[in-house]
Amino acid sequence: MRDAYLIAKNELLVTVRNPYWLFHGLVQPIIYLVLFAPLLNGVAGVPGFPAHNAIQFFAPGLLIMNVLFSAGFEGFTLQDKVDSGFLERLRVTPISRLSLALGFILQSSATLIFQSLVLIVCSLAFGLKLDILGAIVLLALIVLIGVMMASISFTLALMTREGGILAGITNTFILPLLILSGVMLPIGFGPPIIQTISHLDPFFYAVNAARSLVNGTLASLTIPEAFAVFAVLAGLTLTTFIHSMREAVA
Repeated sequence: MRDAYLIAKNELLVTVRNPYWLFHGLVQPIIYLVLFAPLLNGVAGVPGFPAHNAIQFFAPGLLIMNVLFSAGFEGFTLQDKVDSGFLERLRVTPISRLSLALGFILQSSATLIFQSLVLIVCSLAFGLKLDILGAIVLLALIVLIGVMMASISFTLALMTREGGILAGITNTFILPLLILSGVMLPIGFGPPIIQTISHLDPFFYAVNAARSLVNGTLASLTIPEAFAVFAVLAGLTLTTFIHSMREAVA
Protein backbone atom coordinates (compact mmCIF):
# COMPACT_ATOMS: atom_id res chain seq x y z
CA MET A 1 0.00 0.00 0.00
CA ARG A 2 2.91 2.34 0.67
CA ASP A 3 4.24 1.74 -2.85
CA ALA A 4 0.75 2.28 -4.31
CA TYR A 5 0.51 5.56 -2.39
CA LEU A 6 3.91 6.72 -3.68
CA ILE A 7 2.97 5.90 -7.28
CA ALA A 8 -0.38 7.70 -6.93
CA LYS A 9 1.30 10.70 -5.31
CA ASN A 10 3.86 10.91 -8.11
CA GLU A 11 1.15 10.67 -10.78
CA LEU A 12 -0.91 13.39 -9.08
CA LEU A 13 2.13 15.67 -8.94
CA VAL A 14 2.68 15.08 -12.66
CA THR A 15 -0.98 15.94 -13.26
CA VAL A 16 -0.73 19.16 -11.24
CA ARG A 17 2.33 20.22 -13.23
CA ASN A 18 0.46 19.55 -16.48
CA PRO A 19 -3.23 19.98 -15.60
CA TYR A 20 -4.49 19.36 -19.13
CA TRP A 21 -5.49 15.78 -18.28
CA LEU A 22 -7.18 17.03 -15.11
CA PHE A 23 -9.48 19.42 -16.93
CA HIS A 24 -9.87 17.89 -20.39
CA GLY A 25 -12.55 15.51 -19.12
CA LEU A 26 -14.54 18.43 -17.71
CA VAL A 27 -14.78 20.35 -20.97
CA GLN A 28 -17.44 18.23 -22.62
CA PRO A 29 -19.70 17.84 -19.53
CA ILE A 30 -19.58 21.59 -18.85
CA ILE A 31 -20.46 22.35 -22.48
CA TYR A 32 -23.45 20.03 -22.15
CA LEU A 33 -24.41 21.70 -18.87
CA VAL A 34 -24.28 25.18 -20.38
CA LEU A 35 -25.73 24.49 -23.84
CA PHE A 36 -27.78 21.28 -23.67
CA ALA A 37 -29.43 21.46 -20.24
CA PRO A 38 -31.36 24.66 -21.12
CA LEU A 39 -32.78 22.88 -24.18
CA LEU A 40 -34.32 20.27 -21.88
CA ASN A 41 -36.41 22.95 -20.16
CA GLY A 42 -38.77 22.79 -23.12
CA VAL A 43 -39.52 19.09 -22.53
CA ALA A 44 -39.48 19.09 -18.73
CA GLY A 45 -43.25 19.52 -18.66
CA VAL A 46 -43.96 16.73 -21.14
CA PRO A 47 -45.91 13.79 -19.63
CA GLY A 48 -43.52 11.05 -18.67
CA PHE A 49 -40.54 13.32 -18.01
CA PRO A 50 -39.07 11.94 -14.75
CA ALA A 51 -38.21 15.24 -13.04
CA HIS A 52 -39.92 18.53 -12.27
CA ASN A 53 -37.11 20.50 -13.93
CA ALA A 54 -34.36 19.81 -16.44
CA ILE A 55 -31.34 20.30 -14.17
CA GLN A 56 -32.54 17.69 -11.63
CA PHE A 57 -32.78 15.21 -14.48
CA PHE A 58 -29.62 16.11 -16.36
CA ALA A 59 -26.99 16.95 -13.72
CA PRO A 60 -26.78 13.47 -12.10
CA GLY A 61 -26.31 11.89 -15.51
CA LEU A 62 -23.68 14.49 -16.28
CA LEU A 63 -21.57 13.17 -13.40
CA ILE A 64 -21.75 9.69 -14.88
CA MET A 65 -20.89 11.10 -18.31
CA ASN A 66 -17.75 12.60 -16.83
CA VAL A 67 -16.68 9.19 -15.52
CA LEU A 68 -17.18 7.70 -18.99
CA PHE A 69 -15.00 10.28 -20.71
CA SER A 70 -12.43 11.05 -18.01
CA ALA A 71 -11.65 7.55 -16.72
CA GLY A 72 -12.32 6.07 -20.15
CA PHE A 73 -9.39 8.01 -21.62
CA GLU A 74 -6.93 7.39 -18.76
CA GLY A 75 -5.17 4.84 -20.93
CA PHE A 76 -3.57 7.61 -22.98
CA THR A 77 -1.50 8.69 -19.97
CA LEU A 78 -0.24 5.13 -19.59
CA GLN A 79 0.57 4.92 -23.29
CA ASP A 80 2.73 8.02 -22.89
CA LYS A 81 4.65 6.18 -20.17
CA VAL A 82 5.07 3.16 -22.42
CA ASP A 83 6.36 5.35 -25.28
CA SER A 84 8.75 7.25 -22.99
CA GLY A 85 10.23 4.03 -21.57
CA PHE A 86 8.88 4.62 -18.07
CA LEU A 87 7.51 1.08 -17.75
CA GLU A 88 10.73 -0.39 -19.14
CA ARG A 89 12.76 1.33 -16.42
CA LEU A 90 10.43 -0.11 -13.77
CA ARG A 91 11.50 -3.63 -14.76
CA VAL A 92 14.70 -3.27 -12.73
CA THR A 93 12.99 -1.84 -9.62
CA PRO A 94 11.73 -3.94 -6.69
CA ILE A 95 8.34 -2.21 -6.69
CA SER A 96 5.36 -4.55 -6.61
CA ARG A 97 3.48 -4.75 -9.91
CA LEU A 98 0.25 -4.87 -7.89
CA SER A 99 1.21 -1.59 -6.20
CA LEU A 100 2.01 -0.07 -9.57
CA ALA A 101 -1.44 -0.90 -10.94
CA LEU A 102 -3.21 0.24 -7.77
CA GLY A 103 -1.23 3.48 -7.80
CA PHE A 104 -2.54 4.37 -11.24
CA ILE A 105 -6.10 3.51 -10.13
CA LEU A 106 -5.76 5.66 -6.98
CA GLN A 107 -4.59 8.61 -9.06
CA SER A 108 -7.52 8.18 -11.43
CA SER A 109 -9.98 7.98 -8.51
CA ALA A 110 -8.62 11.15 -6.91
CA THR A 111 -8.92 12.98 -10.23
CA LEU A 112 -12.52 11.82 -10.62
CA ILE A 113 -13.49 13.04 -7.16
CA PHE A 114 -12.05 16.48 -7.89
CA GLN A 115 -13.79 16.70 -11.27
CA SER A 116 -17.11 15.51 -9.78
CA LEU A 117 -16.98 18.18 -7.08
CA VAL A 118 -16.33 20.85 -9.74
CA LEU A 119 -19.33 19.63 -11.76
CA ILE A 120 -21.56 19.56 -8.67
CA VAL A 121 -20.64 23.15 -7.84
CA CYS A 122 -21.35 24.22 -11.45
CA SER A 123 -24.70 22.39 -11.37
CA LEU A 124 -25.66 24.11 -8.11
CA ALA A 125 -25.18 27.43 -9.90
CA PHE A 126 -27.75 26.24 -12.45
CA GLY A 127 -30.30 25.48 -9.72
CA LEU A 128 -29.60 21.86 -8.78
CA LYS A 129 -31.12 20.79 -5.46
CA LEU A 130 -28.73 18.36 -3.81
CA ASP A 131 -29.13 15.86 -0.97
CA ILE A 132 -25.81 15.89 0.94
CA LEU A 133 -25.88 12.27 2.12
CA GLY A 134 -26.94 11.15 -1.33
CA ALA A 135 -24.08 13.12 -2.88
CA ILE A 136 -21.54 11.38 -0.61
CA VAL A 137 -22.89 7.95 -1.59
CA LEU A 138 -22.86 9.05 -5.23
CA LEU A 139 -19.16 9.92 -4.99
CA ALA A 140 -18.51 6.37 -3.77
CA LEU A 141 -20.43 5.01 -6.77
CA ILE A 142 -18.49 7.30 -9.11
CA VAL A 143 -15.18 5.98 -7.73
CA LEU A 144 -16.38 2.40 -8.26
CA ILE A 145 -17.38 3.16 -11.85
CA GLY A 146 -14.09 4.99 -12.36
CA VAL A 147 -12.13 1.94 -11.22
CA MET A 148 -13.90 -0.12 -13.88
CA MET A 149 -13.46 2.41 -16.71
CA ALA A 150 -9.84 3.23 -15.85
CA SER A 151 -8.96 -0.46 -15.57
CA ILE A 152 -10.43 -1.12 -19.02
CA SER A 153 -8.63 1.89 -20.49
CA PHE A 154 -5.28 1.01 -18.91
CA THR A 155 -5.60 -2.60 -20.06
CA LEU A 156 -6.40 -1.55 -23.63
CA ALA A 157 -3.41 0.83 -23.56
CA LEU A 158 -1.09 -2.03 -22.61
CA MET A 159 -2.63 -4.31 -25.24
CA THR A 160 -2.74 -1.90 -28.20
CA ARG A 161 0.40 0.19 -27.52
CA GLU A 162 -0.93 2.68 -30.11
CA GLY A 163 -2.95 5.84 -29.49
CA GLY A 164 -4.98 5.70 -32.69
CA ILE A 165 -6.26 2.19 -31.98
CA LEU A 166 -7.05 3.05 -28.37
CA ALA A 167 -8.96 6.17 -29.42
CA GLY A 168 -10.94 4.23 -32.00
CA ILE A 169 -11.94 1.48 -29.57
CA THR A 170 -12.81 3.92 -26.80
CA ASN A 171 -14.95 6.21 -28.95
CA THR A 172 -16.73 3.27 -30.57
CA PHE A 173 -18.02 1.97 -27.24
CA ILE A 174 -18.46 5.13 -25.17
CA LEU A 175 -21.02 6.81 -27.45
CA PRO A 176 -23.61 3.98 -27.47
CA LEU A 177 -23.10 3.43 -23.74
CA LEU A 178 -23.79 7.13 -23.18
CA ILE A 179 -26.92 7.25 -25.34
CA LEU A 180 -28.44 4.04 -23.93
CA SER A 181 -27.78 5.12 -20.34
CA GLY A 182 -30.48 7.80 -20.52
CA VAL A 183 -28.19 10.71 -19.73
CA MET A 184 -29.45 12.86 -22.58
CA LEU A 185 -33.17 11.99 -22.68
CA PRO A 186 -35.43 9.58 -20.75
CA ILE A 187 -35.16 6.05 -22.11
CA GLY A 188 -38.94 5.81 -21.65
CA PHE A 189 -39.33 8.19 -24.60
CA GLY A 190 -37.77 5.62 -26.93
CA PRO A 191 -39.30 2.63 -28.71
CA PRO A 192 -39.61 -0.71 -26.83
CA ILE A 193 -36.51 -2.15 -28.53
CA ILE A 194 -34.35 0.71 -27.26
CA GLN A 195 -35.81 0.37 -23.76
CA THR A 196 -34.98 -3.33 -23.77
CA ILE A 197 -31.43 -2.87 -25.05
CA SER A 198 -30.77 -0.10 -22.50
CA HIS A 199 -31.07 -2.63 -19.68
CA LEU A 200 -27.94 -4.31 -21.04
CA ASP A 201 -26.01 -1.05 -20.53
CA PRO A 202 -24.52 -0.97 -17.00
CA PHE A 203 -24.53 2.82 -17.10
CA PHE A 204 -28.33 2.75 -17.34
CA TYR A 205 -28.32 1.56 -13.72
CA ALA A 206 -25.65 4.10 -12.75
CA VAL A 207 -27.64 7.05 -14.13
CA ASN A 208 -30.87 5.94 -12.42
CA ALA A 209 -29.02 5.51 -9.12
CA ALA A 210 -27.34 8.91 -9.50
CA ARG A 211 -30.73 10.61 -9.92
CA SER A 212 -32.13 8.84 -6.88
CA LEU A 213 -29.11 9.82 -4.78
CA VAL A 214 -29.11 13.47 -5.84
CA ASN A 215 -32.82 13.74 -5.05
CA GLY A 216 -32.40 12.05 -1.67
CA THR A 217 -34.43 8.94 -2.54
CA LEU A 218 -32.00 6.71 -0.67
CA ALA A 219 -34.46 3.81 -0.34
CA SER A 220 -34.65 3.37 -4.11
CA LEU A 221 -33.71 -0.10 -5.38
CA THR A 222 -31.77 1.52 -8.21
CA ILE A 223 -28.95 2.30 -5.74
CA PRO A 224 -28.07 -1.25 -4.59
CA GLU A 225 -28.58 -2.44 -8.17
CA ALA A 226 -25.95 -0.01 -9.46
CA PHE A 227 -23.49 -0.82 -6.68
CA ALA A 228 -23.91 -4.56 -7.29
CA VAL A 229 -23.40 -4.23 -11.06
CA PHE A 230 -20.29 -2.08 -10.80
CA ALA A 231 -18.77 -3.95 -7.85
CA VAL A 232 -18.69 -7.07 -10.03
CA LEU A 233 -17.47 -5.22 -13.14
CA ALA A 234 -14.84 -3.24 -11.22
CA GLY A 235 -13.51 -6.42 -9.62
CA LEU A 236 -13.24 -8.23 -12.95
CA THR A 237 -11.67 -5.35 -14.87
CA LEU A 238 -9.23 -4.44 -12.08
CA THR A 239 -8.07 -8.06 -11.89
CA THR A 240 -7.50 -8.05 -15.65
CA PHE A 241 -5.54 -4.78 -15.46
CA ILE A 242 -3.32 -6.08 -12.66
CA HIS A 243 -2.58 -9.22 -14.72
CA SER A 244 -1.77 -7.06 -17.78
CA MET A 245 0.52 -4.83 -15.72
CA ARG A 246 2.42 -7.82 -14.34
CA GLU A 247 2.95 -9.08 -17.88
CA ALA A 248 3.97 -5.65 -19.19
CA VAL A 249 6.54 -5.11 -16.40
CA ALA A 250 7.60 -8.72 -15.99
